Amino acid sequence: MATLQDLTKHNQTALADMLTMMSEDEKNQLAQDLDNLDLEEIEALYHDVYVNRHVEAPAGELTDVAVEVKAAMAKERLTELAQLGQTAIKEGRFAALLMAGGQGTRLAHPGPKGTFSFDDVSLFELQARQLLKIAAECNTAIPWYIMTSDINHDETIAFFKEHQFFNYPEKDITFFKQPNIVALSPAGQLLLNPKGQLLTAPNGNGGIYEALAATGLYQAMKKRGVEFIYLNNIDNVLVKVLDPVFCGLAVESGADVTTKTIRPLNGESVGRVIMVDDKKQVMEYTELPEGLENQFNNGNIGIHIFRRDFLEEASTQGLPYHLAIKNLEQLDEDFAVEKKETLKFEKFYFDIFRYAETFKTLQVDRESEFSPLKNKEGKDSITTARQSLIDNHII
Repeated sequence: MATLQDLTKHNQTALADMLTMMSEDEKNQLAQDLDNLDLEEIEALYHDVYVNRHVEAPAGELTDVAVEVKAAMAKERLTELAQLGQTAIKEGRFAALLMAGGQGTRLAHPGPKGTFSFDDVSLFELQARQLLKIAAECNTAIPWYIMTSDINHDETIAFFKEHQFFNYPEKDITFFKQPNIVALSPAGQLLLNPKGQLLTAPNGNGGIYEALAATGLYQAMKKRGVEFIYLNNIDNVLVKVLDPVFCGLAVESGADVTTKTIRPLNGESVGRVIMVDDKKQVMEYTELPEGLENQFNNGNIGIHIFRRDFLEEASTQGLPYHLAIKNLEQLDEDFAVEKKETLKFEKFYFDIFRYAETFKTLQVDRESEFSPLKNKEGKDSITTARQSLIDNHII
């Protein structure tokens, strides 16, 4: 257990003071969390990501990524890619991987975001229906891996059970949790959550790779013959899960990373997919240097295909942390619950691109493939997502 002396040495005076006021039972409750702390690492993280943070363009020559534009493809080309993709899916070479660790807070929806429903059809069911259709067409079983988080894992599983897994074979669904990391005050202090435990938060969608490694899922995929992992998130209501054309492009190219993009609108809040020298990168919209908002023509929509063997090897490499500032519930110095500005440290899944050697990119039409559900009202809202579903005859 980190001692008072250890905490003080690393400037964790707030928690040190609170420990002196705790009972032995309360201290024992914290013991395991404190045993697992690397105070030096936490101190370095705070300074690197928060104190010394700055936003600048990546070093190197920045250019637009080379793309194939789906709308410009000949019918024969589309058919060829779709057949190639369907054959690979039928042979069991693809797995679906869903990032679903978030809550529906910004939608004023209690519970996991994936449980939000349009006309009694949840976001989870929208994706399950697509996978069931493809599995039937290809006469094959498709493994579906779903990343949750501590804050929604149990609720997510309960929702699937309540809905009989949307008729998806339960044996083909695997739930796993993304890792957590401590959250800090703006002064760099460790915090306690309302239960008197260390305040932690999910470490971002980039934690997906270490979670897959830690749970042995890469080996499970390899054993099933999976060669390609189709990654998407929960909140794009128009996502085409296991799109055969996109799958065919990944198979044809054999690229480490195959990406779908859209042409971004002026100042749109999506990351920009670019090439930096000979490497694909994503500049996240929250970190876009001023003046670069409209210089690149490919927006990231969170749909990628990875070679499994590439991900398995790259998962042993480190990814950087980025800063997010949120209002989180915590205990104050008098052990009263309050909601205060808190530093969260998050990894971005696309930072794994830096370890890839080969890339392919498909630019698609937003009207049929991209409608994010992020807000209760206004832009990217319940209303806009519902209209997209209606326009595309999904509901």
